[in-house]
Amino acid sequence: MLWFLGSKGKKPKTEQVNLHVVDPRDVDGHCLITGNLQIRGDVYFSGQLRVDGRVDGKVAVFEGGKGQLVVSKGAVINGPVYATNVLIDGTINGPMDVEEKLECRANALIRGKVVYGSMTITDGAKIEAQCTQRSNAATLVNDEGMPAQLLATKDVTSKVTD
Repeated sequence: MLWFLGSKGKKPKTEQVNLHVVDPRDVDGHCLITGNLQIRGDVYFSGQLRVDGRVDGKVAVFEGGKGQLVVSKGAVINGPVYATNVLIDGTINGPMDVEEKLECRANALIRGKVVYGSMTITDGAKIEAQCTQRSNAATLVNDEGMPAQLLATKDVTSKVTD
């Protein structure tokens, strides 16, 4: 079978094709790591990333960008996570830095240090982590530079006002 472009006796149309280089931080796309996919290495994204498979490496939003990470039931991330918002129903083994909202569903399992803006935890989620709310992490630190523990019996007003 032969294919011909254009037709006999007619001039071919001249079309102009423009290819634009796009900064990935400006793209609000949807990305998917399927259940039958395992990635060994770092993953950078913007927009929304849904992980149904496994990632052995860092998962992070492009520097200066925003992104929502969704970790589905049965999915696993072994490595640090940096995102604007995170919804977890799977497993994350590693430190997390969530700029705004962290939502843990019933099958969530988190192991590692977690810094977050706000957090919602559904009954059944397991969090084996040191959790620090971002507003407290920025204002309250102990002598070693680590976030101070907030206890009702401890006077923390001097740390806040200093």
